[in-house]
Amino acid sequence: MFEGLLDVTYGLVRQYGYIAVFVFLFLETSMLFPFLPSELVVPFAAGVVVTGVTSMLGFGVAAGAGAVVGGYVAYYAFGGGTSRLLDRAKRLLHVEDAETERATKWFEKYGEHSVLWGRLLPFLRSVISIPAGMAGMDRLKFGVYTGVGAFVFNTAVAAVVFYGKQQSVYHVAVAYLTDHPVVAGVGALALLTLWYAAERTDPWSWLDPRADGAGEERVSK
Repeated sequence: MFEGLLDVTYGLVRQYGYIAVFVFLFLETSMLFPFLPSELVVPFAAGVVVTGVTSMLGFGVAAGAGAVVGGYVAYYAFGGGTSRLLDRAKRLLHVEDAETERATKWFEKYGEHSVLWGRLLPFLRSVISIPAGMAGMDRLKFGVYTGVGAFVFNTAVAAVVFYGKQQSVYHVAVAYLTDHPVVAGVGALALLTLWYAAERTDPWSWLDPRADGAGEERVSK
């Protein structure tokens, strides 16, 4: 199945380029067609489209735009509806109750900015739009958070694929940090801060939305 899907992906990306990337991300984020494993499709598409820094950024923009449009589909499908309409939206978008509940707990615990970094996590990337729509999150903020998160994630994937084909990602990183010692210093300080915080608390507690009072309303406005 996956081999056939990759063959179709290859043909579409070769023929339509950024448009195909836009459509793939739209289908994933809208959940209208939940049978696209982005963990396979996105790196494969990046390997076809990305040939340099410019095309890498173009890939990220196309992916971010597709995610924004798809995210708004889910946002409006679940925004301010009755329970009957919500059940209909779940069936239309192929969403399980467990997925909706998990995304809602994350949104309640971490607030609206979870829409931004939630786009980086496979199990939240699409469903985080649901509680955002139900909570009536500001539409512009939702679009910006979705676009930025999707752009960062997909550009990073494209960079790993591109530099992985050219040379070792390790050597690229070492060369960059050698030429930019300030960036290296800031990164080291950030890692030390995270390590210190992890030593003082449970390093995995932030992954559990039920921790520290999952029932609390912590939605930032």
